[in-house]
Amino acid sequence: MNQENSPVPAVTLKSGVLTAGGIALIVVAAAAPLSLIAGYGPIGFLVGGIGAPAGFLIAGVVLAMFIVGILAMTRFVTKPGTFYAYIGEGLGPSAGTGAAALAITAYLTINIGGMGIVSATTQNLILVATGVDIPWWVLGLIITALIWYVCRRGIDVGVKVLVLLLAAEVGILVVVAIAVLARTGPADLSFASFEPANVFTPGMAAAALVWFGAYFGIESTTIYRAEAKNPARTIPRATIISLVFLGLFYCFVAWAIAQAFGVPDIAAAIGENPTALIYIIGDYYLGPWAGLTAQALLVASSIASGIAYFNAVSRYGHSMGSDGILPKLAMRVHPKFRSPSFGNVQAIVTAAFVLIFGLLGLDPFLQLTVWFSSPGTLGLISLMALASIAVSVFFARPRAGITAARRVMFSVLAAVAAILLAGVVTMMILNIELLTGAGGILNTIVVVTPVVVFAAAFIGSAIRRRSRTPAAAENALPQPQRVEGV
Repeated sequence: MNQENSPVPAVTLKSGVLTAGGIALIVVAAAAPLSLIAGYGPIGFLVGGIGAPAGFLIAGVVLAMFIVGILAMTRFVTKPGTFYAYIGEGLGPSAGTGAAALAITAYLTINIGGMGIVSATTQNLILVATGVDIPWWVLGLIITALIWYVCRRGIDVGVKVLVLLLAAEVGILVVVAIAVLARTGPADLSFASFEPANVFTPGMAAAALVWFGAYFGIESTTIYRAEAKNPARTIPRATIISLVFLGLFYCFVAWAIAQAFGVPDIAAAIGENPTALIYIIGDYYLGPWAGLTAQALLVASSIASGIAYFNAVSRYGHSMGSDGILPKLAMRVHPKFRSPSFGNVQAIVTAAFVLIFGLLGLDPFLQLTVWFSSPGTLGLISLMALASIAVSVFFARPRAGITAARRVMFSVLAAVAAILLAGVVTMMILNIELLTGAGGILNTIVVVTPVVVFAAAFIGSAIRRRSRTPAAAENALPQPQRVEGV
């Protein structure tokens, strides 16, 4: 019988196709190293000062404590819902539902916001290279369709594309960093970035959004459990690989950039145009080709990040449909490629916002990116703090197959991570104008949105659970069903 025409379960993703390296690639691509260094890196240096390289390491250490607890809890949580699965297990089903709503909202808003960066960068690149000025929103719609098409073809196809895009963006940053260090000379290299007086400053605290935003996606490895080879080993390895690589890579590149600030001409040029930091340094140390290449690769970096976030959102939707949080239609998968059909909804929503903002004449970066990415950033770090609390509570109780000493260690590490991450959230709220570049009602919306989304889902879940009889609850569980098409 033709396998393609045989019945396909509604909830079956393409299993066993992702290795630890493949998942790590998705995570690193979501972090978008070139976009981070070129877009948010200048904020880190301008606000945090010369201690910026150490900021990435500190954030990595805090997130390592968060990750240790998550990985320890993985053996007890088999669902691929990441945030909401762990929070639900540790703090109860209603808290899990609230976390699910906040997680998918945060990832989706960051993905929509990212379309502003990639659209504006692509528009500028085409203008510089050809002299043709294409409306940014037209390019945004094309790029949205491209990302949807790649992700629709299956997770293994997306990984192959990410390999090429990620290698290019990491490569240009390494080349620029080596060029700076080579021309600086061993005798003139400065390690002032790691001196306590330059690390523990108010500016470094205010710039925490940069340090922690650099690791976004690190928590998403368990989303791909259903598609991973030997998840019990693959997921932890992918998480550790991603965390170590990002921490060392960001620190190295930022430290090399810090050396360039010792050149008066470069410091003055960056002061006049901070967002051109990586291009200015590339032009000075490598020649004009480096700046243009970096701009082209920034487009590639943004597309790679878009693919990674698209995969994350579509799988969150699939998991939430499987768990009955979203309508059962969200469980559907493509009958051939086994990709979540929720991605179709995601693509339509993203394209709609790009079109609306374009037709209204709004700015792709200052408005589309800032207005959507800001609440998403705050929401994700808040979820990390909440997940750490859940891990701490979970291991405070006896668990089969784990000693009391190890439980205490995991519980304490998670509690420390929760306190530190809560501190980061607090600093972000207190310095919200730095994140948005705006004031007034917009900042209020950014701060309130994550709270409203979580609270609404939490309360709704609690009400439904109280009003549901045991029999009704049993009948409400999602049942597998055959899907003919998407």
